[in-house]
Amino acid sequence: IETIVDETLSKLVVGEDPRDRERLWDIMYRATIPFGRKGAAVEAISAVDLALWDIAGKEAEKPVYELLGGPTTDEIDCYASNLHPVDLDTLEREALEYAEAGFDAMKLRFKHGPEAGRAGMKENEEIVKTVRDAVGHDIKIAGDAYMGWTVKYAKQMLDRLEKYDMEWVEEPVIPDDIKGYAEIRESTSIPISGGEHEFTRWGHEELLEREAVDILQPDVHRCGGLTELQKIDALASTHDVPVIPHSGTNPHLHFIAASTNAPMAEYFPIPEWFQEQQAEKDSTYADAIYEHPPDARNGTIPLPEGVGLSSELNREALDHFAVE
Repeated sequence: IETIVDETLSKLVVGEDPRDRERLWDIMYRATIPFGRKGAAVEAISAVDLALWDIAGKEAEKPVYELLGGPTTDEIDCYASNLHPVDLDTLEREALEYAEAGFDAMKLRFKHGPEAGRAGMKENEEIVKTVRDAVGHDIKIAGDAYMGWTVKYAKQMLDRLEKYDMEWVEEPVIPDDIKGYAEIRESTSIPISGGEHEFTRWGHEELLEREAVDILQPDVHRCGGLTELQKIDALASTHDVPVIPHSGTNPHLHFIAASTNAPMAEYFPIPEWFQEQQAEKDSTYADAIYEHPPDARNGTIPLPEGVGLSSELNREALDHFAVE
């Protein structure tokens, strides 16, 4: 990505008016088609596009969500995204911790795929059951398969999970298998989400046109930046498909704040058991690379403060993670 930015994109945008985001996006995309219409080239465009929006916000002395159309809410709803299956006792304690902190939605991770057979299916189900039993039926529960299943396995697994009233199951198969997505979605009442590993409005349009997902989850750092994410959101809204972006970075919060089709943000609380573990190692969290990262209270995040994208790097933390 750094090479594409330095050797190609910089030659296209340096000296240009940073407010001309639409024109510059089109120029960057057409110029990098030889590098691939998906993947690193679009991720590089995403980075430059976000920088252009940040410049525009700072020049206007406004937060970027004001430039995106203005706030549609006073605060942003979010779900607690962690719940890795370390062990069932820890999982239960962490789920209760989030519920007590005011989150009314949370996302867990599945541990097994087809390679573990029926024993793995049983353990996956036990993970969901543990969280559901811990927090009751008033809390929304989602699950992330992170592209680890096959279509056949997903159908069998989802059939076992129907009784747990899940809010969605995320990325059941690899992103290229759009036919598989649609087949899985047709087979279950559990909403299917995806799009985290998709690129540009054209890639997301295919997911929508083929009725592959109930929830679209683009990543602004991957899909083409805020300029492209707004177009993806408009497409999704015409299909009555909500957009819940992947990860809860500040650019995503600005987008959600200005959208009527993005109901919530992903938020990564640091569970108590992990804090205790890291304290023993005298370690620094990777989240600390930003000054003033998003901070959820009672299941909501305040609108980002400051001008631009509200993302300032913590140089001291960057030095901590530097690799020589």
